[in-house]
Amino acid sequence: MVNLTQYEIDYVKKALGRDPNEAEWKTIDALWSEHCSYKSSKIFLRSFPSEGKGVIMGIEDWQDAGAVDIGDNYAIVIKVESHNHPSAIDPFNGAATGVGGIIRDIISKGAKPLALLDMIRVGNLSDNKNKWLLKNIISGIGFYGNSIGVPVVGGELAFDNSYSDNPLVDVACVGIVNKNKIKPSIVNRKGLKIVIAGLTGIDGLGGASFASRKLSGEDEIGAVQIADPFAGKIIMDVTLEIQDKVEAIKDLGGGGLAVAVTEMSNGLGVVVSLDKVPLRVKDMRPEDILVSETQERMLYAVKDENVQDVCKAFEYYDYPCSVIGEITGDGVVRFTYNNKEIVSLSSDLLLYPPLYAWPIEEKKESNEVKPNIEIKTAIEKILLNPDLVSKEWAYSQFDYEVGTSTVLKPGMADSSVISLPNGKLLAIKGDANPDLCEEDAYECGKYIFAEAYKNLASVGSKGIVAVDHLQFGDPKRPEIYNDFVESVRGIGEAARFFSIPIVGGKVSFYNENKNNIPIKPTPLIVMAGLIEGKLLKPRIEEGNIVILGYTRNEMRGSLFSKIFGKYGNIPKSRLQEDLLASEITLNLINDDKIYFAKDVSRGGIIGSLMPILANSYTVSIDTSKIIGTEDIYAKLFSENSGRFVFITSDPFSISDLAKKKGMIASTIGKVRKGNYLEIDSLKFNISHIVDHYYNYLRDEIE
Repeated sequence: MVNLTQYEIDYVKKALGRDPNEAEWKTIDALWSEHCSYKSSKIFLRSFPSEGKGVIMGIEDWQDAGAVDIGDNYAIVIKVESHNHPSAIDPFNGAATGVGGIIRDIISKGAKPLALLDMIRVGNLSDNKNKWLLKNIISGIGFYGNSIGVPVVGGELAFDNSYSDNPLVDVACVGIVNKNKIKPSIVNRKGLKIVIAGLTGIDGLGGASFASRKLSGEDEIGAVQIADPFAGKIIMDVTLEIQDKVEAIKDLGGGGLAVAVTEMSNGLGVVVSLDKVPLRVKDMRPEDILVSETQERMLYAVKDENVQDVCKAFEYYDYPCSVIGEITGDGVVRFTYNNKEIVSLSSDLLLYPPLYAWPIEEKKESNEVKPNIEIKTAIEKILLNPDLVSKEWAYSQFDYEVGTSTVLKPGMADSSVISLPNGKLLAIKGDANPDLCEEDAYECGKYIFAEAYKNLASVGSKGIVAVDHLQFGDPKRPEIYNDFVESVRGIGEAARFFSIPIVGGKVSFYNENKNNIPIKPTPLIVMAGLIEGKLLKPRIEEGNIVILGYTRNEMRGSLFSKIFGKYGNIPKSRLQEDLLASEITLNLINDDKIYFAKDVSRGGIIGSLMPILANSYTVSIDTSKIIGTEDIYAKLFSENSGRFVFITSDPFSISDLAKKKGMIASTIGKVRKGNYLEIDSLKFNISHIVDHYYNYLRDEIE
């Protein structure tokens, strides 16, 4: 079975002047899958700014990751990927192989992986299947990351019914490399030998095609790869050892050999003998060898005189290594088996499938519901929401300090921080906001890019590079495709405003369950930045609470609206305010004026106070001091952008600096020892909320 449209089938037959055989159909199916070809998204992705200061490798066809110069002859390499469909079928192996795949993307550039982020979204935990999915996803991530020795230093964990049966499992990785030794994933001359390391099996058959269609509810377990982190460690170590002996490196990921060989050959043409591919299972069909996505395999383009040295390095570990082909220069991709040519297709046909721009249609406006709920009840429901609880249950299963580069442990701040070999500190963060994207994907695209920028600023870092992951349902559905197009427009606008290049990314369509119910639109931004001044290690102490920025009645897409009904305006991302607020925050950190900083986002001001309350402190807030809207719900729960919450002993200096920068800051309350939350005349004990904050996940899942 191939996942091609009738138009594509007719297109291929006309281009070839014949009917392809089974092996050729499978090759085309893999190369033309949404997962590999981006045929429904590429024309819009071209609008992203991928060039800029320090960019060494940006968004380029068939490169496995992007790279940015950070000085001292070093570059960071960064990539984000997902394993959504596999994790829905086999959450342990699906999540584990997602980690393995992203690590191989990093080492394909010759870079040493330094840290992982995992961004996970599942259905509500009232459903036992969602509990099973989450438990095994976390186990799979921990199993692979801990075994291979790359720390998981942070991420996200959020819940929504739209992810029931279709969880999102995003993994990002950052690595370090000498900028003069970055390896391409493609070749530019003929005569190079194609070398494969690793065994090919029957797991992961047709995985790229599987990821490019809706979940059917049928048994698709064969499309899920099996994780082997110990083999992955060998691949990682040897690849870094032999990088000077190879001309190009490519991970065998989606589409297996068919895709990796075709993309690496870069249109020059290649011939590969499938007989020479080391197999895990005897008597595999050549068609299956072509598209198997067995993990822990790597492809190398090698000069003839270096082949022996490359394979000798693997022989030390008794790890399979074999020369399977050669770059020909004739523009044809050929696969042979038993001295018989079973695939002969032009590179251009495989690499340049038809591109699509599907019809779009804006969503209909939903009805507004003006809430009528007591403030205390609203506060409790917000603070008890699973999105705001401690994620310690998940982080505790990851060895986040392996490699000794972790500076801020997961959950300590809004961004993770690692140390680099040149002594610099790098902050990284991933952000998404599906509730806002469901309301307005364009504003959401700007919002999540700006939020990532602000999260980096909250620890003292300025963003320098980003990657994206765009996750939606069926692109042929006009409302879904409109969300995709609008989110791309918003992300691109924000990236240009902040002058931050997007050097790579991923598009994942067809995220729908067996009942054709799509996920909420979930574009994701992962951003990295250097700490050029001081690092803020957040600490909770007695002091003044200061809000930087103007609070607006922009409640749509907020956690409050999700719980109590939609009302208010859609947040407008005022990027100038986000930039100014971030610059002020950096100045305050470098001048030692604050000891806690958090951008106002999920849950509004009340959500931003949760880390303070969780440390057994009393928070007193005077809402009349919150500058902006007079709506009490919006004062406390609006998630409009351009704002930070600080704890400080010197509130006047913050107000003065904000005024000089054209912003506003106001002292709205105090922090002192205790277990109470005081909002105006309202005072209540929050011991039960703190207990829920620390124990919810463990109690629900274990």
